Amino acid sequence: MKTLRTIMHIDADAFFASVEQGFNPQLRNKPVIVGGTAEQRGVVHTASYEARARGVKTGMALVRAKALCPDAIFLKGDYAHYRAVGDVFQEIYLNYTPCVEFTSLDDAYLDLSGTEHIHSSPCYVARMISEEVEKQVGVSISIGIASNKMIARIASGLHKPRGIIHITPDHEMEFLQELSVEHLPGIGRMGREKLTDLHIFKVGELAKLPKLVVEQLFGKNGITIWKMANGIDEREVQRKIIPRQLSRETSFSEDTADPKMIKGSLQYLTERIARKLREEKLNCQTLGVKLAYSDFTRIARSKSLIQPSNDSTEMYRMVDTIFTEMTLRRIRIRHVGVSAGNIHPVNYQHFLFSEQSRKESLNSAIDELREKFGFMSVMPADTLKLKSKYRHDAHGYILHNPALTR
Repeated sequence: MKTLRTIMHIDADAFFASVEQGFNPQLRNKPVIVGGTAEQRGVVHTASYEARARGVKTGMALVRAKALCPDAIFLKGDYAHYRAVGDVFQEIYLNYTPCVEFTSLDDAYLDLSGTEHIHSSPCYVARMISEEVEKQVGVSISIGIASNKMIARIASGLHKPRGIIHITPDHEMEFLQELSVEHLPGIGRMGREKLTDLHIFKVGELAKLPKLVVEQLFGKNGITIWKMANGIDEREVQRKIIPRQLSRETSFSEDTADPKMIKGSLQYLTERIARKLREEKLNCQTLGVKLAYSDFTRIARSKSLIQPSNDSTEMYRMVDTIFTEMTLRRIRIRHVGVSAGNIHPVNYQHFLFSEQSRKESLNSAIDELREKFGFMSVMPADTLKLKSKYRHDAHGYILHNPALTR
């Protein structure tokens, strides 16, 4: 018999707006809208509950939000503030379990399984975390607790703000069956319309459909949707902390003054970092270059991108600029490194800091090719210089010493 898990999902309430109100007491109890100025062409990313009470919703045009709530305070958003609060969240959550998976700065899963002998109950842990978060950063959170990630996530969103709901295993199906089907992951507008044609409106009604029928309706996602409708979600909480920095660095087999060799290495290391960022659905805004000379002296410089990115072309353009602006000594170089800092989740950028572009599709295609044929299947031309110095396999160049991550 499979051991039941205790999974907690934590979601900050109106996160960006709450952070702004926490940092600036003059904003508290006032309608706050984060996403841009009222005159900008754009949409609301987050609205405080005071603004929501006036009809303002996420995704609404800023002009429309202004018409509904003319006295609202409009803010563009400050990622540094949000990241600082996200760091506090991480510190607090890790005090209760080492198994924490952040899906964004304000959204996380905690696996409390096996900690029952430490904490009196999951609800006690939820109250302690909620009180500590509000005390430290002035942000309220909502928490759902269940035996799997899907039910915990649904529960956390039902009673905002400051909601704490524990759905015990013997009540999970009862909890699900009366919910609208749109609460299930994977059921969007089109999926809801398909089910409406079949006069299916509730999760319990969907759960009674044969698995094959649901698979025919939703294609390859049908089995997952059918399982979730029946309360089945086997996904594990995977420990994932948003890193402060990623770096790749290596030493040359022989000290070199060849600029093509040095730049080719820097570009290759940048490619590795960009791939890692995309795998983890992260962007970076700061890039750094580190060089070590043959006499073991070191030099390091960094600069920030205008917009956060995980695009290797954009990232290397900045790395190359940093390297070009360095005042180099007339001495050979033995070691090079590239670092990416100011890291944050990709999904935040679509609203606050950048726009979707064709580059995302291109990067996705490159990643798919590398996944299928190996990392070396698609490489920038300048990195081919390394072939004369290093052996390689499908996974990349076999460097003199590993391209370590920090």
